[in-house]
Amino acid sequence: MSGSDYGAGWRRAHMAAQGVGFEPTPHLDGDQFQRFVENTMALVLKDKRDDEVSEDFMCGVGEGAVAAWECRMQQEKKNGC
Repeated sequence: MSGSDYGAGWRRAHMAAQGVGFEPTPHLDGDQFQRFVENTMALVLKDKRDDEVSEDFMCGVGEGAVAAWECRMQQEKKNGC
């Protein structure tokens, strides 16, 4: 596993997540998590060709997108939303 590819994917997912729409009612819409992660990953991979993306990078992107969602959930809890 290439830590640099994984880390790059994870960081890119966190940056991309800032541009993903977010509805602060995930408990009412079970699909919001999946849409958020898919949209985040799509933003990261938008300009990439298949031969430019390693498996480690993809793992980092996926896990980074999930971590970004969890950060948003924590922020929502702190803000009382």
